[in-house]
Amino acid sequence: MIKFWIKTLGCKVNQVESAYIHEELCRQGLFLAEREDEAKIFILNSCAVTEGAFKETKKILRHWAKLNPLAVILTGCSAQAFAEEFKKLAFELKLPHFLILGQDQKYKIPQYLNSLVEGVFIEVTSSFENCYPFLLQHFHGHSRAFVKIQDGCSSFCSYCIVPYTRGPARSLPKEHILKQIKLFLDQGYEEIVLTGIHIGMWGEDLKPRQTLTDLLWAIEALMNSYGKPLHLRLTSLEVKEIDEDFLAFAKQSKFLCPHFHIPLQSGSNTILRAMNRKYRAEEYLERLSQLASLFPEATFGADVIVGFPGEGDKEFQETYELIEKSPLNWLHVFPFSPRPGTPAAHMEPKVSKSQIKERLKLLKDLHQRKRENFLKNSLGKIRKTVIEEIEPRPTGLTDNYIPVELTTNDGAVLRIGKIVSLKLTKLRGNLVEAESPESKEIVKT
Repeated sequence: MIKFWIKTLGCKVNQVESAYIHEELCRQGLFLAEREDEAKIFILNSCAVTEGAFKETKKILRHWAKLNPLAVILTGCSAQAFAEEFKKLAFELKLPHFLILGQDQKYKIPQYLNSLVEGVFIEVTSSFENCYPFLLQHFHGHSRAFVKIQDGCSSFCSYCIVPYTRGPARSLPKEHILKQIKLFLDQGYEEIVLTGIHIGMWGEDLKPRQTLTDLLWAIEALMNSYGKPLHLRLTSLEVKEIDEDFLAFAKQSKFLCPHFHIPLQSGSNTILRAMNRKYRAEEYLERLSQLASLFPEATFGADVIVGFPGEGDKEFQETYELIEKSPLNWLHVFPFSPRPGTPAAHMEPKVSKSQIKERLKLLKDLHQRKRENFLKNSLGKIRKTVIEEIEPRPTGLTDNYIPVELTTNDGAVLRIGKIVSLKLTKLRGNLVEAESPESKEIVKT
């Protein structure tokens, strides 16, 4: 009985693709190991967005080499972008079978395992012509079902390696997406999370051309046919994709979660231009405010890059002030990481590590303050919550992206993936206490 182990780095798309690899291997008669050291085949679905992800990939491969593996497979973005570098590492590790597979090849891992060759094997040719259409039968270990709707990105932000590792934006057909969503809803999932590399580009490459809002209306109709509370969550949208059509849908939807992640990257127009971001800071603030007027209790999240080349005190202050006065209440702040082959890797002037460290702290402190205020303002509110775990104590995630810990919901039997109502009652440090709306029983969140 051959057992395998899968490790996934990076984005939600990688998680969905790893789930498919898992299913395909099981269909071929292999078994997922309960512990890493039981496995003979190791698969790493990698990320290349930052230097940190690249280093983590190398660290994991070195660790696996000590476990006497039959085969190690590296796939994903780092394999696609840095195959030659990992080839050198593979020869150094001297494993019996080391496969470096690109994005197109990751879907055929069982075939590669059936015809293993000695030593190092590399195949990273990717045409990026289509978005590979697969249907997951299950989404093991998850309370919320992630549904991939597209792959790739055509924006070419100056700092981003993803268009080179994932290719241009390619959409899955609407019918395929609806089939996957129905499959998950029929299994009892009550929250669907739409994911992709750039989901706002969905439909632009289809014939006839469609928009994300077209897809959202179709999903709304499907969910409505189930006649029960359901959640539809979006992973990330660019600010220009918050257009009148989307706002009209958001206003009328019964299922759309009040949780919007809208990457900012910088609040300085000078830096935004250098990043090849196609909006101005004023436009970002205006559209975010429009959305906040519809969803005053929503979580509004953003990515922010600190220390992009040319970011002086003035540019950083512009970023800080925009965030401070905006509805943003959740920040993912990270230092600029130059990626090989991107225009920004060669831009000047560089920002010193000490300045980056200082600015990171300022923005993280701002995040903490704004998030705490948001949670305080959420107290007393009743939120629909998806149960994520049962043991050791039940936990969940509210529709507006607040993690919670609870005990019961009006005596109902809890199950993972079920939507229940929960009243937030008290903020204590980083915890929120909550209770069932019709119960005096208090639970910690």
